[in-house]
Amino acid sequence: MIYFVPTPIGNLEDISLRSLRVLQESDIIACEDTRTTKKLLDHYDIKAQLISYHKFNEFSRIEEIISLSNEEKQISVVSDAGMPGISDPGNILINALIENNIKYTVLPGASAFTTALVLSGFDNTQFTFLGFIPSKSGERNRFIDSIKNRNETLIFYETPHRLVKTLEQFAKVIPNRRIAVVREISKIYEEILIFEASDYENVDIKEKGEFVILVDKNEEIIEITDEYILEKLKEEIQNGKTKKTAVKEISKELDISKNRVYNLSIEI
Repeated sequence: MIYFVPTPIGNLEDISLRSLRVLQESDIIACEDTRTTKKLLDHYDIKAQLISYHKFNEFSRIEEIISLSNEEKQISVVSDAGMPGISDPGNILINALIENNIKYTVLPGASAFTTALVLSGFDNTQFTFLGFIPSKSGERNRFIDSIKNRNETLIFYETPHRLVKTLEQFAKVIPNRRIAVVREISKIYEEILIFEASDYENVDIKEKGEFVILVDKNEEIIEITDEYILEKLKEEIQNGKTKKTAVKEISKELDISKNRVYNLSIEI
């Protein structure tokens, strides 16, 4: 049997009794960083064989985990913090277990992005977790630009050294949206900062620790109907732009298909 066991995201006491029991009963614990997991196990005097399982060895290690499972070993899979399978290789392993018809279960527990959402007080009737913001410049710019027309609350993970750059880009793309920066969840220096994106330079942000960034629901978003697009087209053409240029610029501005705008332009 393979167990996916959530671990504390900060305070070592934030772990369930069932999670501790499963870890104690495990023959093998697969973890991202054996040093990090050993601190947790030592704290609770848990003895088990540790093997590394991370993005650099995930495919070779999956075969080993499946082989150990077939030997009827009890295996636990953990991440450095929080729910395994969220922003780590756990999801790939689960799909491999499904394909090989191997029994597994996931224990409920902490996840940084859901905790941050509740801490922020932002709208939670509809939200999207988008994982880590891309690090490569072009991909990153497209990613951040794409959020301007999204209505729901958005949640991201970000590294300390890219945090200010991200906030700077948010200020340009979504200046009127509320931002929450949640730092060091459940640790001694836990901190929540809430501000308008355009005001980020006036906020004292410590660029240390682990961060979750949230963008609040957009109350002002305009529904992009065909009628709205047609009005935009007519306005641009009346201002002297060619139909081809208007189609290109409107599709980019509204982040919608160029074909959709072109098909509507035929009516003009």
